[in-house]
Amino acid sequence: MTAECSWSGDIDALLEHGVNTGLKITSGDRITIIASGWIKYGREEHAWASPCGNIGKDWKTKEVAILKARVGDTGRSYDVGSGVYQMVTQESGELRLFVNDSSYSDNSGKFHAKVYITQREGKCASAQDQWKGYVPANSSDWVQTGVSVLKGDSLLLVAAGKAQYDSQGRTFGPDGDSQHPSAKSPDPSFVFSGAIAGALLIKVGDTVHGIGSGGAPWIVPADGQVSFIFNDTDKASEYKNNTGGYDVSFVVLR
Repeated sequence: MTAECSWSGDIDALLEHGVNTGLKITSGDRITIIASGWIKYGREEHAWASPCGNIGKDWKTKEVAILKARVGDTGRSYDVGSGVYQMVTQESGELRLFVNDSSYSDNSGKFHAKVYITQREGKCASAQDQWKGYVPANSSDWVQTGVSVLKGDSLLLVAAGKAQYDSQGRTFGPDGDSQHPSAKSPDPSFVFSGAIAGALLIKVGDTVHGIGSGGAPWIVPADGQVSFIFNDTDKASEYKNNTGGYDVSFVVLR
């Protein structure tokens, strides 16, 4: 598996047919895609969307403005959202990324995506070198993966999903709540003050890092087992009202 990005670019929400990455995909290839950013899919104030889709009026979401992928001109479409990990393609052709919408003329903004083609080399990760699981926002316990890594290993991670501090709060993804005060000034009461509220944290040994949605190989700084947690005030009571969580997948590149 390669840790090198095969394509990186923007997907303009105005373009009905999206962007042709120029990557030639063969049926059976495994593709990892990381996406980020916000777009407007209409002129209404609430018409904002992340790659996972719209936030909706009164935070009531629906299947609009999701980032999708298509291989070839006639192939099926795949939901990408904030990211997919080793998605197996069933068609051959060039990879295209586009925003799913019924009308594009009133759209604005762009998503940014990185694409990794991970099945083009003979070496593949063993079951002991990869993990897929869920990190709930309402748990103050670290999610243990059981995967051990060594200092200097590279870890390629994809995280996606939505979370809130409570049912009435703002919705955000694994990169955290950019509108929270911690985005401007570190909060020492957090599990990790070096990351903003709601960000996905990774811990190896005693080393903690705000890894967010991932998207680029992370060089492991120490030996130890990998675990994850949602970044919040370091008290169990502060986690109870949180909702949602993050789907996380990673592979270790040695």
